[in-house]
Amino acid sequence: MLAVVDEICPDKKKDFEDISLSARTCVRRTEELGNNLMQQLKEKINSFNFFSLAMDESTDVCDTAQLLIFIRGIDDDFNVYEELADLCSLKGTTTGEDLFKSIDKSLNNLGFEWKKLVSVTTDGGKNMSGSNKGVVGRIKKKMLQNDYEIPMNFHCIIHQEALCCKVFACQEVMSVVISSINFIRKNEVRWLSRGAALKRFFDLRLEIEMFMNEKNKIVSELSDESWILELAFLTDITTFLNELNIKLQGKGKLLSDMYTDIKSFQNSFQVDINNVKNNLQMEVIKLQNDEVLKNSFREATSLPQFYSCLPISTFPGIRQFAQKLIAAFASTYICEQTFSIVKYRKSKHSSRLSDEHLRAVLRVSTTNLQADIENLTNKLQAQKSH
Repeated sequence: MLAVVDEICPDKKKDFEDISLSARTCVRRTEELGNNLMQQLKEKINSFNFFSLAMDESTDVCDTAQLLIFIRGIDDDFNVYEELADLCSLKGTTTGEDLFKSIDKSLNNLGFEWKKLVSVTTDGGKNMSGSNKGVVGRIKKKMLQNDYEIPMNFHCIIHQEALCCKVFACQEVMSVVISSINFIRKNEVRWLSRGAALKRFFDLRLEIEMFMNEKNKIVSELSDESWILELAFLTDITTFLNELNIKLQGKGKLLSDMYTDIKSFQNSFQVDINNVKNNLQMEVIKLQNDEVLKNSFREATSLPQFYSCLPISTFPGIRQFAQKLIAAFASTYICEQTFSIVKYRKSKHSSRLSDEHLRAVLRVSTTNLQADIENLTNKLQAQKSH
């Protein structure tokens, strides 16, 4: 850095010399940033009307099971906060009981009120989604014991969609396609890329047949009309499913966003009043007959923005219902995304990274909050690098 400064801005060299970049200093700074963000999250918690959890578990490079817990909370003004609640490192077994104890301890340390929990989103593992001994089942039991409303629970829709792809494999077609691709060029075809691979194969089927014949590798299916029709159908459907998979991914996705990608979303102005809960029917009738609010709905850039403008005195039930749905995690995408950071940050080259430091790194990497840099720097005394 100093060599660059000499060339670009030599008058600023003194400022750069005062920056401490030792390994220990960088570690302390990361710890301080993580602690500051953690304290901010604790303060935000008090303003949450409802919150939901997204959880997933994976193993790092040191074979340590890491449980990610993300929280999504919403306040009176429909501000949504999506933050890392904790990273729990499990050194022993990873049963549903082990996971639940870690989750319970983490949330209690943060000051969460379990009665405000409205939904839980997990992957399909039995230790997570099991209705009796899994995390979901144990959370339900805790809620019942305290006479709280049972939260919604979701098996991540992206996982379900991926499983549908695998079930709908059409092995007779795929086996020929994969063997042909591997003969031309060794290339393991993964499911997320099969739509693209099938489309390229279909578009080049005549050229592929000529090439295979030249190499005395006869593929009779390439001249079979019924097989070609099956290939065309599989190409179309896998391309569609892969496009859907991409749409379902993304940080901050609402359940309604994902529902819209799968089916045209039916909004409050179109819903059949007979399908609405009794305690909300009168409010929905008022909403459907209010032309001003209809225009507000058309002009709103998001559902949270629209529902936040509804008068509390007139639509308390609808506002609360909307808050619960908006607070819910639509998928565990944020966990999958964060595990990619874990893999990068705690690699074979930095396997000694402690669980505490990994937690701080992830909190800084994933937060939407702004660390109070000014307050942190005022407490520090600069030391020059050597």
